[in-house]
Amino acid sequence: MERMGVYSTIHHPSNDRLEVVRERIKDIELEEVQNLEDAWLALDSGDLDLVLAPANLVWNDRIKLASMQFDVVAALTRNHPHHVLVSEDGLEHFPAGGIVLCDEPLIHRQIRRRRNKIDIRKFDTMEIEPTTAEGLRTAQNLIQSGEINGFVTHRGAYDAAGLNGRRHALHNDPEARGLPRFVPTPFCDLIVIIARQGYPGHTLSDWTDEHAFNSWIVQRTVMHRTPAELHEFVGIHYRQQQIGSILTEAERVNDLFILDNLIDPEGDVDDQPRYEIIVELLSKHGLRTTSIERIGPISRLSVDIQFMMNDWNSILERFMTEADGFIQP
Repeated sequence: MERMGVYSTIHHPSNDRLEVVRERIKDIELEEVQNLEDAWLALDSGDLDLVLAPANLVWNDRIKLASMQFDVVAALTRNHPHHVLVSEDGLEHFPAGGIVLCDEPLIHRQIRRRRNKIDIRKFDTMEIEPTTAEGLRTAQNLIQSGEINGFVTHRGAYDAAGLNGRRHALHNDPEARGLPRFVPTPFCDLIVIIARQGYPGHTLSDWTDEHAFNSWIVQRTVMHRTPAELHEFVGIHYRQQQIGSILTEAERVNDLFILDNLIDPEGDVDDQPRYEIIVELLSKHGLRTTSIERIGPISRLSVDIQFMMNDWNSILERFMTEADGFIQP
């Protein structure tokens, strides 16, 4: 029987996610691991056959994993690939000078873009540790006492910490046309499976998700093709849907970009499922934005993402080298 090490964080509770698919996992013994360094060593020695871990941490260890000849072979279904603002009011109703706690540089800039007069602080200014359930509950208590107006955390962490305050999704909402959007941070809510090179990932298809695995491939590619000093400030949205669902949503909100991409001049459309990718960077104060978007058949994803990144690199080169270029760390 194979053995899989499971590593969880409050922001990416892998154990909780596994509960949904546990009955479909056959011939694999699950073992909780306390840190990734031990998990990599166990995988290398053969004590483990698989490791389940948050994709952002896997990305951070990418050089080490490549040297150990490990590959990401599958991913779990994403539930809520976005952060939430825990607050009584949405950003549009915040008072001038309202205090929000946020440790994500990208979301800091996105909030500035939406509401420039909000006071955004890091959690440590209130001596709060946002990677623990206790810390998040303390932040919620500060809202109730009126010391802050809100704080930003992962949607998964909200559930894992047992929070019950009002929450507002910070995502790319097609219904909020005309308002600055929240493109998710890289690898948000993405949990992946790592194995030694040559492992037949297709044998895990009964309980893993192709959509999520494509999301890993796209986001990994975007990060590889974006200068490292900008990684904290890039947002990446990826989803794939059947053509009917995309058209229905686009027609409801009158999204001409999507409609023009899907309907040919004769008014016809094929029935291939489509991917949607948005990559975005913001200036320091959120006042200027550059982005690139693509929609296409999933069957062309591996080719299209490379052409998209060629265009992305041209955009970055222009805005990083011009005298008034605004893309700066």
